[in-house]
Amino acid sequence: MKGKAIAIAVLMVPAIFLCASSGLAAEKRCTVGGKKVVCPTQTKKALEKAVDNYEQEGLDMVEGKGGATYGLAPFDYLTGVGKASDISERGTKTNTKTFKETESGYSKGTGKTEVWNRKKQAAGGSADYNQWTNNWSPQPKKTLIAGTNPNEGKQWYYVYCVGCHGWTLRGDGPNAAYLDPSPRDLTVGKKYMNMKSNVEIFTIIKGGGVAVDLADSMPAWGNLLQDQDIWNVVSWIRSNADTPKLKSSTDLDNYMNLKSSFNPKSKANAVTPLNADNDDDYADAQEMMEATLAGRGIIEGAGKIKDSEKSQRYDAL
Repeated sequence: MKGKAIAIAVLMVPAIFLCASSGLAAEKRCTVGGKKVVCPTQTKKALEKAVDNYEQEGLDMVEGKGGATYGLAPFDYLTGVGKASDISERGTKTNTKTFKETESGYSKGTGKTEVWNRKKQAAGGSADYNQWTNNWSPQPKKTLIAGTNPNEGKQWYYVYCVGCHGWTLRGDGPNAAYLDPSPRDLTVGKKYMNMKSNVEIFTIIKGGGVAVDLADSMPAWGNLLQDQDIWNVVSWIRSNADTPKLKSSTDLDNYMNLKSSFNPKSKANAVTPLNADNDDDYADAQEMMEATLAGRGIIEGAGKIKDSEKSQRYDAL
């Protein structure tokens, strides 16, 4: 009972970010480029199952069990740390096919996660979190949007977006079942996300659904994320366009090697953080959001990237 209480407490963390739901903008939310499209969401049954699986993984984690019910077997979705990859202390070697012999690094066994296996290459300070998550998550080697870093965007996505959109961006986070309209499957590229412009996605993340007359169940993140961070999140989303669904919880190949369908030469990619200051739609959206986001007001030059910083950004494909 104690373990279950701890697990539920852990699971409540992402719920902090839930906003009041609204179904008023559902129809428009399924429109791209003036055309009606199929809304890419999970079924109610699938979302309820995701909640059960997520809670079960939390209980398993507290008991020290490895494996997975919600996501990928060797990765701990609740803490951002890989599960033990070497448990020789118990005399049992990791089974890399099922990962059932792994342990979560909590409660039982060695009490260690895979972090202990990289002591010689351990990063310091705040870089520790990035090292942990990157060890068990995709790492795009190039960006699809000039002036962005998808790997940095991935870190912010893991912190703020997983609760609703799910770890693999498929709209099956543990909070998704309680939202109306349901969070969109951000991996649906050719039929949905690839037809949305970078500016539209940026605006929805920064100002929330209400910034583009959509549902307020999508909160505004502009008071928690800098503009460059938001651009990086957009880049991470682009990197996941039409990625294959995992065949199983041990499908490391499809999980670690992203194959995006997004075309960096498309019209949707016309505006990037390097040229956004010259775009009227972007300027109008920025002015509106800076004036309406709580505690901000109009900030002159908000969102601009200095010329001296441009050389530090990723080059586009």
